[in-house]
Amino acid sequence: MITDVHHVGIAVRDMEAALRFYAEALGLPLVKRGEAPARGARVALLAVGGSYLELVEPTRDDSPFAEHIAERGEGLHHVALGTDDVDALVAELRAKDVPLQDAEPREGFTGRLSYLAPEAMDGALLEVVQPPRELFGGSAGDCPVSRIDHVVLHLPNVEGACGRMREYFGVETKRTFERGEMRFSFLRPGDVIMELIGPKKPPSEARPGSIAGLAFEVTDIEALTADLKERGLPVGEPHAALQGGRIVSVNASGACGVPVAFIDFSDG
Repeated sequence: MITDVHHVGIAVRDMEAALRFYAEALGLPLVKRGEAPARGARVALLAVGGSYLELVEPTRDDSPFAEHIAERGEGLHHVALGTDDVDALVAELRAKDVPLQDAEPREGFTGRLSYLAPEAMDGALLEVVQPPRELFGGSAGDCPVSRIDHVVLHLPNVEGACGRMREYFGVETKRTFERGEMRFSFLRPGDVIMELIGPKKPPSEARPGSIAGLAFEVTDIEALTADLKERGLPVGEPHAALQGGRIVSVNASGACGVPVAFIDFSDG
């Protein structure tokens, strides 16, 4: 029932500052903006390839997004998996005793949705969403960012998390390798890759996992890097990427708490 990563949610302190980076500097089209009163937040949705970024600014101290920022700082909040039948999917999750924040799907900013409880994925927050037709597949428009290449989850038990992704959603692990004391697994629910990283041997007392990084595919990495530098953003220098092509990163301080990387596969 999973079609792809529909969107990646980012909790931000200042919506206008977030839009200056994601909409203005990166050129991502703003497709929807509004309020989510029940969640105490204002929200903006930007298209990137077939997926979206959801920027969420809390407007009340009791907002779950305000609590997230207080505990972890602004930055990556959740990964939303798209589905064409959220009611059936959530019913299956309930039958499997998967911990859920929303035992029944509800109407939200991006469609009919349900959050899993954090413990369902060792502290990394997942959502399932059935978007309306107009939000089922975006576009990067005329900008250097063409799509989300992958989203990184840091987890204490990568092998266990891969098993749960298969059990919960039918998403198989495509590749796993180990480097030193770390394990890396790659899953592809659709076009976007989910990269799960954690210790090869799960610790007996682990810190909660998190959504830890975001990588975009781009064209003309040199021009993008030069433009970001002109804007005064903390960007590095393009260099060879392990997965091929070239990669450059923006420090989280310049991207509202999100470690962002850009990969150009045409530039080897």
